[in-house]
Amino acid sequence: MPNSSMPNQTIVENWLKTQLADQLSLDADSINVTEPLTRYGLDSIDAVTMVGDIEDVIDEELPSTLFWDYPTIAKSAQFLADNYDVSALGNTASEPVEELEDTAVATATSANTKSRGWGGLFGRGA
Repeated sequence: MPNSSMPNQTIVENWLKTQLADQLSLDADSINVTEPLTRYGLDSIDAVTMVGDIEDVIDEELPSTLFWDYPTIAKSAQFLADNYDVSALGNTASEPVEELEDTAVATATSANTKSRGWGGLFGRGA
């Protein structure tokens, strides 16, 4: 399944820039693919979230330490392009984040409509 073609690396870099920008509320054009991701404020929670988004799209399990082992977008993109079929990333833009948000809203809405807030604590007197 490995594929090291340069176009795939470019696709992954662009996808990661978009995801990082969405995750950290940044302008994607301000992100340099050779700068350490921590420079932009990426923390462990954001990193795990982004890894999960990639896993959802490419349907593969990735190392949770991906962005610490490969600390720039360029290095992460090269690792992904060399070791995984990342072609699906070229078809998604920012869909994974939006899809997850939609799922979370649907789940919260359909859960228990009588419950409000923290496990129903706020709706108990009503």
